[in-house]
Amino acid sequence: MTKYSPQFRIGNGYDIHRLVEDRDLIIGGVKLHHPEKLGLDGHSDADVLSHSIMDALLGALSLGDIGKYFPPSDEKWKNADSLFLLSKVIDLIRQDGWEINNIDSVLVAERPKIMPHIIKL
Repeated sequence: MTKYSPQFRIGNGYDIHRLVEDRDLIIGGVKLHHPEKLGLDGHSDADVLSHSIMDALLGALSLGDIGKYFPPSDEKWKNADSLFLLSKVIDLIRQDGWEINNIDSVLVAERPKIMPHIIKL
């Protein structure tokens, strides 16, 4: 019996951080203005969009999650830029010969409104 490995994989990522005072609100690498001057709490920059994408990519290849590679117990990752972390995850999956074909993500938030920032892209 031969082992079948599909030519494509699908991953699902999810991330959530609580809003706190005195933190930047960074989503998808973009610093947003929160009307109540709140940001996301976390060891790195707490970018929930980047974190969920990393977990989806790693999960698709059964490589664990971002905590395995960037543990909050390691001061090296304190306030780390999540786009930098994402680039490291992409390097990791490319080492295994995989390429990203498509990413679809959903953000759930009451405030701030995300659409004005998407339009700018």
